[in-house]
Amino acid sequence: MLRWLLFPALTMSLGWGLRGFIGGGPLGAMIPGAMLALCLALLLKRDGGEAGLLAAFGAVGVGFGGQETYGQTVGLSFQPETFWWAITGFAIKGAAWGLLGGAFLAMALRRPARRELAAGLGLMVAGTWAGWITINHPKLVYFSNRVDKPREELWAGLLLGGLLLLLWMSRRGGARLLWRFAGWGALGGGAGFALGAAIQAWGRPTGMKPWIDWWKIMELTFGALLGMAYGWAAHRSRTELGASQGKVPRLNVPWSLVAAVVLALVGIGLEYSLKIRFGYTVAGSLLLAAALWSELISWQAAITVTCCAFFMDLHEAKPAVGVWAGWVAVVVASAVVAWVTALQARAREMFLLLTWCAVGVSVLKVALPPGHWSVGGFVMEASFVAMAAGCTWWAIRGGGGSSAPA
Repeated sequence: MLRWLLFPALTMSLGWGLRGFIGGGPLGAMIPGAMLALCLALLLKRDGGEAGLLAAFGAVGVGFGGQETYGQTVGLSFQPETFWWAITGFAIKGAAWGLLGGAFLAMALRRPARRELAAGLGLMVAGTWAGWITINHPKLVYFSNRVDKPREELWAGLLLGGLLLLLWMSRRGGARLLWRFAGWGALGGGAGFALGAAIQAWGRPTGMKPWIDWWKIMELTFGALLGMAYGWAAHRSRTELGASQGKVPRLNVPWSLVAAVVLALVGIGLEYSLKIRFGYTVAGSLLLAAALWSELISWQAAITVTCCAFFMDLHEAKPAVGVWAGWVAVVVASAVVAWVTALQARAREMFLLLTWCAVGVSVLKVALPPGHWSVGGFVMEASFVAMAAGCTWWAIRGGGGSSAPA
């Protein structure tokens, strides 16, 4: 029983900490989403196409919530007169984030029909726009700073879009699974984000800042409770989900490389180029619609697009490396990931690949010039390595097994 709680908690806590350092935004949020999904695939003994679809839906589903803005909400939590208003905002934003991620994890486990998913995604996009334009944009209920560079929030849009998606996808059965994951995700996300924010506000005045990054503590707490909630939902669902039917064929390498390029252009390119507040909702919906067509696309969307995004983040953070050299490194590293993914499309191997690639990039971001070594940075990187080692142990010894290749 403990592995269903501790393995997802450790995995998503690490993923969230990495997201806050080598990513940010919705593309960065794909890191904990994909890692958590692969963790659940191991626990539920899913592999092959089933694990690939779960990883893609987990990465993009959690990525949707990454469009949230909460930096100014953190600022409000440091002021006694606005502390509880800020914590309420964190609870609502975390709940919307967790609800969306849980909904997509559950959908992947029951594999929706393509037309059903397309209609659901359309409703979600429409609901996201409606919630944003009626509540967030006019700032009817607002958890950021109205005076100093006010931010465009999106929590109402994400929440309404997620609820419309859930209602549509559960109308023909399977509602229990969908609402279980979405409900526990909302509970874990809301509690985790609020508690993490409160710990940061309480901890910053203690004088332990050289050793402890309290913002990172907020992220780790959020990830841990949200991962635990998803793990509990998976544990409750294990009997009704039944045995895995997944096979593990070797994917076509040339087509995998082509798919990786196209998916990166769609997912990352649209996120950067669409000039609307919920651009990733559109880009992510296209990725998910494509993921249902083949396991090759699912795996590349989950692993290669996620890795490519944090490779780009490293390149942007290290101008001293050189523009052309940096872009060559991004392309080569992404191609290697796509190639390995095509050859080793198994839940355990992909979990380890994604985890250690992300941790490696995190270490490089600190070590490469201009370096950012500090006591707190060293503690953070050492914590990431230790957590990754723990996740590796669970994946190999305690997290279930991968199916044998077909």
